[in-house]
Amino acid sequence: MKAALTYGPFDVRVEDIPEPTPGPGEVKVKVAYCGICGSDPEIYEGTFGLLKAPWWPKPPFQTGHEASGVIVELGPDLLGDWKVGQRVAMNFRAYCGRCYYCRNKMEQFCEHVKSYEAGFAEYAVYAESCLYPLPDEVSLERGAMLEPVTIATHAVDLGNVAPGKTVAISGAGTIGLLVQQLAIRAGAARVLVADPMPEKRAMAERFGADWTVDPLEEDLVEVGRSLTEGRGFDTVFECSGAISAVPKTIGLADKDGTVVWAGAYHEDATIPLSPYQMFASELTIRSTILAPYVFPRSLKLLSKLDLEPMITQIVPLEDIAKALASRKTSTDIKILVRP
Repeated sequence: MKAALTYGPFDVRVEDIPEPTPGPGEVKVKVAYCGICGSDPEIYEGTFGLLKAPWWPKPPFQTGHEASGVIVELGPDLLGDWKVGQRVAMNFRAYCGRCYYCRNKMEQFCEHVKSYEAGFAEYAVYAESCLYPLPDEVSLERGAMLEPVTIATHAVDLGNVAPGKTVAISGAGTIGLLVQQLAIRAGAARVLVADPMPEKRAMAERFGADWTVDPLEEDLVEVGRSLTEGRGFDTVFECSGAISAVPKTIGLADKDGTVVWAGAYHEDATIPLSPYQMFASELTIRSTILAPYVFPRSLKLLSKLDLEPMITQIVPLEDIAKALASRKTSTDIKILVRP
């Protein structure tokens, strides 16, 4: 089968490798689509912090974790009533359920997690705990958006959004626009979205943003406060992954506000932080890396959210290196890879 293999920084090759075989408790899926995540260009460039983790596979390794597809083979010892031909979307992590963190409602920090991140390929194997059946009304393209929807759902959970509150969002990529849609559904009454690309600001306006700002042309904090009678926003999300945007999220927050950092930042990056400002304003800063226990809820949202406009390009697997190389400067929002 064809699969994308990462040999090192800026070196991704589509090659023929053996098709995987499902083991006990596993299922083989013919991949329909796999989305390019914000972390994938970082992996491509070799700057993603987790590349240094002891559990990260040695090159060449497979990637791709925002996948949907069709079951083509069942392994032994399955507990669920899975069927060949069934359409599914996938989580890419199988948690042990036994370690300290799994047993304390923090599965995202599982000490024995098994990764099934191999969606940039014609076929992939997953533990059955990773599978989510797609309802008839949900397309395979929408199914490939399940994992990013979980990230946005978890971020909004952390953000303390409630009816009538105000929200500011830095970054109108996939996660930022999903956070916007979910925050509005959660009751946000006023929403500001900042992004330097006019195409992404236009999408935010289409999804109901009250204000959009180009942070490279305007002082985001000054504009945000002017729109809120000088107070700032109840909740501020940073979804761009740009470290230069992180300090501005604190400046945008109202007293007793909540700031959620939902981007992937370089491991060596730091920002200036005023303990007095935190003390005087009683700010809460949260961060997110994964999405524990929200896949079932997010699956229900797939038929409700406005997802098709966000899928701005579908590329064949053989063009994945080109798509990864251009991702950071592209005006595309979500690129799906089709094996």
